[in-house]
Amino acid sequence: MSKIFFDANILLDILLPSRQNHKKAIEVYEIICQKYEILATSENILTTIEYIASKNGTKCEIIWRFFDSLNSNFEIYHFSDILNESLEIYHQYCKENRKIDFEDLLQLKCAIKQNCQAFITEDKGIKKMDVNIEIFNLNDFLKN
Repeated sequence: MSKIFFDANILLDILLPSRQNHKKAIEVYEIICQKYEILATSENILTTIEYIASKNGTKCEIIWRFFDSLNSNFEIYHFSDILNESLEIYHQYCKENRKIDFEDLLQLKCAIKQNCQAFITEDKGIKKMDVNIEIFNLNDFLKN
């Protein structure tokens, strides 16, 4: 089964018409729905979406409907089974005086643990991480 994991920025682009990539994200979402059998994200991303959408003036009812749709159409994963490993990786980076975005690490490890084949994000820092998952941005889907 083919699975793709959605980062928060992509879901926010879909939800919020005021975002620069809104139209592109909607177009890519339609492509993804045809290409992948399972759409996925993490519980943690829901809190990020709620915070940013609320700060953007999005009505609670709209956010709730979006969450209800995600809950019905996406697999939504938790971090409990990848947290210890992610903390170890983070600690190793700290000891080596290297910078790593812990939130990005958690999302990627979550996607990999759940056997997702792909990860979609507009976060350029994620593409620099050495992970065993295909990482796409919106333009990658529009090129094909």
